[in-house]
Formats: sequence, C-alpha cells, structure tokens
Amino acid sequence: MEKKEVKDLLTRYRSGKITEEERALLESWYLQHQETDGNEYLVSERIEDASDIWARLRVDEPKMERISLWSRVAAAALVLAVLSFGLYFCLKEQDRPESEYIAKPVKEEILPGGNNAILTLADGRKISLTEAKNGELVRESGIVVTKASDGQLVYTVSASSSSTSELKFNTIETPKGGQYQVLLPDGSNVWLNAASSLKYPAAFAKTERRVELQGEAYFEVASDKSKPFLVSTAGQTVEVLGTHFNVSSYADEQSTKTTLLKGSVRVTASGIQKVIQPGQQSVLAENSLQVKAADIEETMAWKNGYFRFNDAKIDDVVLKLSRWYDVDFRFDGEKSAERFNGVISRSKNLSQVLKMLEKTKAIHFKTERRRITVMK
Repeated sequence: MEKKEVKDLLTRYRSGKITEEERALLESWYLQHQETDGNEYLVSERIEDASDIWARLRVDEPKMERISLWSRVAAAALVLAVLSFGLYFCLKEQDRPESEYIAKPVKEEILPGGNNAILTLADGRKISLTEAKNGELVRESGIVVTKASDGQLVYTVSASSSSTSELKFNTIETPKGGQYQVLLPDGSNVWLNAASSLKYPAAFAKTERRVELQGEAYFEVASDKSKPFLVSTAGQTVEVLGTHFNVSSYADEQSTKTTLLKGSVRVTASGIQKVIQPGQQSVLAENSLQVKAADIEETMAWKNGYFRFNDAKIDDVVLKLSRWYDVDFRFDGEKSAERFNGVISRSKNLSQVLKMLEKTKAIHFKTERRRITVMK
C-alpha cells in the first residue's frame, strides 16, 4: 500500500470507523512490514491491545482487564495514545537507511496454561494426556478409558465388567500451567485446576464413592442416594449425594475452602461437622471450621477462564499467576500493601497480565526467563 493509504486507514482505525475488511488489510500490511525490518513487534502488539479494548467498550461483557485505580476509558485512552505514537514512529522508520537499524532481541512470551495432565494407572503406567491421541487409551476389567475430542478424560464401565472387592486407583495430575476435566465412572464430572491431583478408583465401591484431592477442583456429582460421594483433602472430608461444589485445598495456602453452588454438603474436619447451603463456603484454617457467605464469581473464575481479584493481596495475586503460567515470583524489597480488584482473562499471555497490574502504579515487574521480580 501507498503511505497515504496507510495513513488514511490508521486515521479510520483510531476514530473507530474502520471496517473489518480495512482492518484486515491494515493488519496484513503490518505483518509484511514486520518481516522486512523486524521492528513492528511492539506496534502489532499495541494494535492487538487497542482492538481488544475497543471491543470491550462496544459490547456488554464482564468488567475485564480492569485493575483498581484505572477506569476502562482511561486505559483505552492510554493504549490509543501509545498506539498513535507507535504508528507515527513506524511510518518515520520507513525512511531510515537500512544500516541504521539495530537488531533488538524479542522477549520470549510466557503463554497461558491449557489442557495438560498425566494419568497414572493402577499398575504404575503413566500416560501423558497432552500427547495422547483422541480415542481409547486403556481397556481393563470392563473399564474403558477414552480421551474425547474436547480433551476430556472419560471412564466407561461396561455391563460385562467383572465385580471385584479390590479397588484399582487411578490418579490424574495437572502440573503448573495445566488443567483437565475427567468424567468419572459414576457419571460425575470433575474439573481440575493447575497444580492439582485427583485419586479415584477406576470403578467405585458398592457402598460409597470416595476420591482424594490435592489442589483445587470443581465437582458436578451424579446423584446416587445409595452411594454417598466423598472428597477427602488434607484435614477434611466433604460428603454429598448429588451436587455442584468447589474445593480448594492447596498445600501452600493457609486454608481449605469448600464452596457450594447447588445441593447440600456436609464438611467434617477436626471432629467438627458443618452442613453448608448453596451460596455458602466453609473455611478450614488452624483446626477451626467456619461457614460464611461465598463469593461465587470469585470462586468459579478459574473454571470460567478468568482471574478475579476481590480486594486481593499481592501475595494472593502472584500465587494464582505462578500456578497458571508456571513461573516463579520473588519480591525485591517491601511488599506493596495495595489491594487489587478486577477481572483478567486467563487466555492472556503473562506479559499482558503484568502490564495490566502495573497500571495501578503500585507495583512493577522485571521478567528474566521464568522468574519474575516484584518491585514497588
């Protein structure tokens, strides 16, 4: 395209009057320009950010990408201002001699997590569910384990399954940067968050359905009044008949939280029993079991693809980020006392999330490979 055509498209882009066809033409031009001089990485990134913000200003979506102290309009204005400068700089760069360009290293992006897990069978065999092809994975004693096209792990018990008193346990483990969904033999669905594991029998016993959880998982339990469903974690047991609930029991957190969305559950810990109702949450900390009103949106954010921070400390923020992006955070100096509020998509690259957090001006980040330093 001629320079005048490019400028016209940029003007329409900034005014919000650009059509989808014109937008595609402009972005195509940027890609070509990037290949010729290697300097358009930041500009194209700005375009993506600006497009995202403009899209969210036009439609009624959850209040995403907003951290406290910054309004959505202010954030959009900033990005567009940076975009304008970047695009002007881009056009001026075309007139520079090739010898004046200095190669700049491009930082490797830290991508978000995804469906990633290891299945350990009763005989010790391990199957990478990330690498395994869709279809049947294991067939044993009438139990068929299948990886579905959507990445779900499905257990099917055939009518000819041989009944035995011996339970054969499987374990599914998600690493940092991983999550997975499994359909258990009784028809119950379980979603595992990052850095979590679930141990369960390939076929449940006749009197109960018991699983063991480390980390965090959301359960939608199939109703079976003759077989209570039991979730054992460090220090507590959750008993249900058929319900929807979330359990968070990470070893590096100070409390175990059980949040009920539907049905009724009984939580037992330290000799204390509490029955919680939908919209309530039990909190086990230091051998004390308390029940309080739950923030359902915050609890379920991870399963719905978001980080939701509600008056969160910086320690809580970086703990969630470290699990999802498989990175290590360390603090340089005194920690910020700022509390963080907002919602951010878990599909963003880590650099984008850190930039949004930095807009509070309460903290700054320095990235070195997979180690992130947090500074005031």
